[in-house]
Amino acid sequence: MVGIVLSENFIQKLKKLISVKNWKIFNKEVKKLHPYDLSEFIEDLEEKKRKEVLSNLNNDILSQILPELPDEIRLDFIKSLTPKKAADLLLKLPPDETADILRDLHRDFRRGILRYFALKDAEEVRKLLKHPSDTAGGLMTPEVISLPMDMTVKDSIEYIRKKATEVETIYYLYVVDENNKLVGVLSLRDLVLAAPEKKLSEIMNPDVIKVPADMDQEEVARITADYDLPVVPVVDKDDRLIGIVTVDDVIDVIEEEVSEDFGYLAGAGEKIDKLIDAPVLSVVKYRLPWLCFALIGDGLVAAYVLKLFERTLASAVALALFIPVIMTMGGGVGVQSSTIFVRGLATKEIEDSWRYFLKEIKVGFTMGIVVGLGVTLVAQIVVGEPILGLIVGTSMFITMTLASATGILIPKLFHRVGIDPAVSSNPFITTTQDITGLFIYFSLATLMIHYFV
Repeated sequence: MVGIVLSENFIQKLKKLISVKNWKIFNKEVKKLHPYDLSEFIEDLEEKKRKEVLSNLNNDILSQILPELPDEIRLDFIKSLTPKKAADLLLKLPPDETADILRDLHRDFRRGILRYFALKDAEEVRKLLKHPSDTAGGLMTPEVISLPMDMTVKDSIEYIRKKATEVETIYYLYVVDENNKLVGVLSLRDLVLAAPEKKLSEIMNPDVIKVPADMDQEEVARITADYDLPVVPVVDKDDRLIGIVTVDDVIDVIEEEVSEDFGYLAGAGEKIDKLIDAPVLSVVKYRLPWLCFALIGDGLVAAYVLKLFERTLASAVALALFIPVIMTMGGGVGVQSSTIFVRGLATKEIEDSWRYFLKEIKVGFTMGIVVGLGVTLVAQIVVGEPILGLIVGTSMFITMTLASATGILIPKLFHRVGIDPAVSSNPFITTTQDITGLFIYFSLATLMIHYFV
């Protein structure tokens, strides 16, 4: 049902019904809402009222909004139920949604819930639970119509009419052989337009784009986007059809991965959306370690580098004028290179990382020349010392070229050892580059100091 716009008057009406505990009318009113709108309303309530509302919604409404609620709220609510009540509610959800919820519960509580499932339903959910949540198998729904390749068009249409209400989508139909191996695909449109006596093997497309159950969810999302697929079939190691991943699941994956990567790139170490709603101490826990790294790097190590060159700095105080620009430009170039490289890895647009590395070195080299010449001129104008201008410009050139390399090598190293390269976040890149930039600048100044002192 299409939801209505949540006007302020309607919100106040719902809150009044909550305050007087008129749950019968409340359930009647919220039926008018789209599940997403209702989940947003519930999420905005105080924790005590939120729990009260969830406890008094009927199961039909609850089953619609549970997938829309944040993981923490949904999990807390399920834990507050008895295994029997939890089972009655979860049985109204699609198997993949049920598995997602059960996966986060304690094993004993999960077993207690599954005891109230019918044998067939429990086995279906257990199969899904075997797959990690961030793989195609963890995303898929097993509710899919598969048709034997020797079935006629007429018989197929009759079969689909009987099974259509049991599955999530019927727009694409999958053809299997006698061993349930996926051998073809056809659209519902193709089926309806075909001659009734034709067999599916005659009208199907044998070139099926499919994904294995253990494929990472990011790769599944990429394939779905690249081929504009509303649905992608999932197969096991023997190429047997075991489920489908639908586009709504893919959108959730993309949103989750973007949120996660932005969190890492921002130096937060956690998904952005989790940090927005998290308690203060939780936010501090995720963000403080990265800031401590920056403090150690920029505060202590960089200070030690300056101390190493204390005599050089004392001999030419004007050198201090250009410390900020050296650090800023180096860190900025490093973050630019890293961000583009990480995205390229995630989208598979960068196939040969070493070739891209060489290209990025050329980019950094070119930018270093342009910026280096510019800052040489500025330094000479500001200080009036040609040699100092040359030192600053040369340092800028070397720093920016090195920053381009660092921005690739660090995430590439992370990727090689199996760590998400997005964790090579801004504080890590900028701190590393700040230290190397200072070292290059003052090393060069020390070598050439006798020319201008």
